[in-house]
Amino acid sequence: MPVERRKPFSAASALRRAAAYAASFPKPIWLLVAATLVESTGRFMVVPYLSLYMKGEGVSLGALGFVLGAAPIASVAFGAWGGHLADRWGRKPVQILGVSLSASALFGFAFAGSNVYVLALLNFLNGMTRTFYRPATNAAIADFAPPERRSEAYALHRIAINAAFGWGPLIGVGLFLVAPRTGFIVSGVLNLLVGVFIALAIPESSSPSESASPLKSASPLKSASPAESASPSESAQVGERLDRLGAATRPAWRAIAADGVFWLWTFGMMLVWGAYDLIQSFLPLHLTEAGVPLWVYGSALTVNALVCVFAQLPASRLLRVAPIGPSAGASKLAFAVGFLGLAFLRSPAWLLAAMLVLSIGEVWGSAVQSRFVPEHASPELLGRYLGLSTLFELGKAFVAPAAGFLMQAAGGSAVFAMAAVLSVAGGSLLYLAGSRHDGSGLVPARSARSTRARA
Repeated sequence: MPVERRKPFSAASALRRAAAYAASFPKPIWLLVAATLVESTGRFMVVPYLSLYMKGEGVSLGALGFVLGAAPIASVAFGAWGGHLADRWGRKPVQILGVSLSASALFGFAFAGSNVYVLALLNFLNGMTRTFYRPATNAAIADFAPPERRSEAYALHRIAINAAFGWGPLIGVGLFLVAPRTGFIVSGVLNLLVGVFIALAIPESSSPSESASPLKSASPLKSASPAESASPSESAQVGERLDRLGAATRPAWRAIAADGVFWLWTFGMMLVWGAYDLIQSFLPLHLTEAGVPLWVYGSALTVNALVCVFAQLPASRLLRVAPIGPSAGASKLAFAVGFLGLAFLRSPAWLLAAMLVLSIGEVWGSAVQSRFVPEHASPELLGRYLGLSTLFELGKAFVAPAAGFLMQAAGGSAVFAMAAVLSVAGGSLLYLAGSRHDGSGLVPARSARSTRARA
């Protein structure tokens, strides 16, 4: 029997496979990924160096932590509202509103100087607008992507964010060294361009008219003259349907409030996000005070971005129907190892190695974490759940001020040792919540069918 030979690898066949894979996703998915790529590039040009910018303007470490904590407080305060608006108005208007207001905040940073209260207000506004853009974008991706491809679609979205995280800071550090204010202006312009792009190129994915206009959904009756008015029975039916619609939101919020698995997950993510955010806010300060050149920090962010860009999609495909709890929990051990390396190592090579370990933990955990809310939430409540997911950022609101005072009292090593402890604690909670979710059987039907087919 002749042995079948494999076709030799060729760039043309690889390109054809890549094109076929890209075509397997709806076009709006790629448009949303492109919008986020540009939005995140502008944001990462300035956010990692915001702490350096403020310190250069004379802001103390304690006040700096207060300013950095304003954005996650805004995320918590407006996150549920942003998700609710994405359900009620539609995804597209909320995305445009978010990037437009974010542009205003970024322009304000360029001229705020060292006024701590103005800086905090601007960072609050910037955090608020992200809670409009991100939940609406995530909900739109969930709308467009088939259930069994959501993990991959979110991986593509995350790849765009991490690619921006790779080159955005490199662009930003060049602008920071030449003219620190320029980065804020360029970032604001990019946000405005994203708003225009969404308005012109990306279709709406939801049906906002059904939720935004209860009168429209409640009855097909048009305004009529008295001679054409509805019969008493029809009027009673319309009134009953309106009563049901008016009361519909109260049981929905009560159901979410009673969802213990979601809140356990949320608290775990608060701890993890609070620790992770220290990479952007206090790591440049820690390395600078330790005598490590600033290029090492930029290179560490690039290592993180490269790992996430090239490993995120394979990890998400590998774990797209895997149990969530074990990976979400165990991946935070890699976080802890990476943070301890950042805390106590000084050699550039070892610092980059520590970031490599942390990045592996990030893609490992993110591959399953991005699935939790879309799989756990009821479809009609997805926007609200995604909006409430911004509560994850509440961890930043507590960790950033604590890190500022801790760094002032004990130095940067203590800050990143604290980050390691928070990672382990958060990972333990994610393991518990994810395992309970796994045990409930809440897996998309098509994903389960595809799993059986592969088996």
